[in-house]
Amino acid sequence: MRNPVLAVLSSPFLATVALSWAWASAAAVPQDADSTSTLSTPTLSDAGTPVVLELFTSQGCSSCPPADLVLSRLGFDEGTRAKVVPLAFHVDYWNRIGWTDPFSAPEWSARQDAYSRALGVDGVYTPQLVVNGRAQLNGGQEERARAEIKADLESPPAATLRLATRDGGGARPTLTVDVTAEMTESVRAGKLQLVVAVFENGLVTSVERGENGGRTLRNDFIVRRLETGFSLEPKAGARRQTVLTLKLDPAWKLPNLGVAAFLQDPRSMRIYGAAVQPLL
Repeated sequence: MRNPVLAVLSSPFLATVALSWAWASAAAVPQDADSTSTLSTPTLSDAGTPVVLELFTSQGCSSCPPADLVLSRLGFDEGTRAKVVPLAFHVDYWNRIGWTDPFSAPEWSARQDAYSRALGVDGVYTPQLVVNGRAQLNGGQEERARAEIKADLESPPAATLRLATRDGGGARPTLTVDVTAEMTESVRAGKLQLVVAVFENGLVTSVERGENGGRTLRNDFIVRRLETGFSLEPKAGARRQTVLTLKLDPAWKLPNLGVAAFLQDPRSMRIYGAAVQPLL
């Protein structure tokens, strides 16, 4: 059974004019409104395919805002922004102790459960950062996260993905996502699954209750939708392409949205290739 208190103790659409990356043009790393901390930002290797970073977090967890800032920093900083795919999954199991996180969903908690089983972690905790589905750590440990990212960038990618998006048309905003994936080498895994995520940056919340009561928090890379597509044989030369049409919530701040796609082994949860882009 999840225990958020013990968890803390155990841790950590489309615009009519083309837009640049929201994070690429940022003059400074977004920060919690009442945070003054700064960290160094070592430069990473230019090699490899983008590394997927999945942060399991909650606005109800007092240990999470520093980790949220780490994810924003890695996603916005010039030295890392083109090399990572940051995604924030807000879990729902903190909601019962004072504050309901507006970005939380049981599906994200279930995804964290799957990682716990695959990685042999005893239970779940926040903030937890999963790197390319192969390693996990306290999301506040920035230097360790950078080391894990660097290690993956220095390894030849097993798959490459090409990603394109366009307005799907219709009365309700939709997004058409065109994804092509190709294996560049064989891997020992079951069929790999295409996963597509829509995320949003720059959301500010005044937290009224719970462990972060009275604080104003900014969250980036919040996963709004997560969809699965085709399966792909894990053999060199295997290639597939698909077009997905995703409905978008009109309440989402369209210029702040981005989309990511990656290939994942549903059994081991290991990620073998990824791509990410803003909605232009």
